[in-house]
Amino acid sequence: MGVNDIYIRDIFMTVGFILLGLIIVHYIVKWKWCKLVGIIYRSHLLCFEAECAYLSAPHKKYLFAPLNDARSNDEILQYEKCIRVVEIGVRTGENIQYYPDGTHFVGVDLNRRLKEYLTRSDRAWQFSHITIEKLIIGDGSSLKGIPNDCVDAVVTVRSLCSTSSIRSTLDEIQRVLAPGGKYFFLEHVPDKPGTLIRYIQRFLTKTRIWPSLYGDCRLDSNPINEIETTKFKDVIWKPITLCGYVSQPYKLYLTRNHIMGTATK
Repeated sequence: MGVNDIYIRDIFMTVGFILLGLIIVHYIVKWKWCKLVGIIYRSHLLCFEAECAYLSAPHKKYLFAPLNDARSNDEILQYEKCIRVVEIGVRTGENIQYYPDGTHFVGVDLNRRLKEYLTRSDRAWQFSHITIEKLIIGDGSSLKGIPNDCVDAVVTVRSLCSTSSIRSTLDEIQRVLAPGGKYFFLEHVPDKPGTLIRYIQRFLTKTRIWPSLYGDCRLDSNPINEIETTKFKDVIWKPITLCGYVSQPYKLYLTRNHIMGTATK
């Protein structure tokens, strides 16, 4: 082997080692980043979202009150005097307390350990008044595990902002609802156009800073147009603003404005 051949071989080996090192560093950083994001998002759910659930409690009591008088389209559930509810974006189960005793619950969430959380965690006793019928891993844009016209109510609370397609999710909600069934929603929306908050919301969303940290949440998402143009028979809603103490006020400033209402199939 000539001197030139040895020189070329050494160059290739050096470049190869550098590339291998970069690849290893890339995967280590990616793994560490994913782990960090998981910790940040879990903290977000257990702290800020729990605080928001407390602030929104009076509104939720009003919103979900009709569930107590709802009559199921399912003959068996009618006999049992129960209803079937689908919730998209269950997270820590803060809305389950508002569902009537005996509710047949279908949860849709990206958390693969949701069943363990609802049935075996320290908080499982808070969910013991419902019957967990099915848990679906997903964001709600596909509810293929649920037949047409079989659900009495569908609920989304601060979760449409994280679905891959709001339109697909709403079409699926309309599909699975039984005739006369209701869709209950409480969703955060952007601030008024031209405000500093609106600019920050748009910036954090478009740069993917906020979605990457907080479960794909889009701060500039406003689903009301999609809700009103889905094939619902009746849509009633009103704007509300969450106010009160939270441990991270900047998050509340960015997600304080909401739309709350119902849509009937």
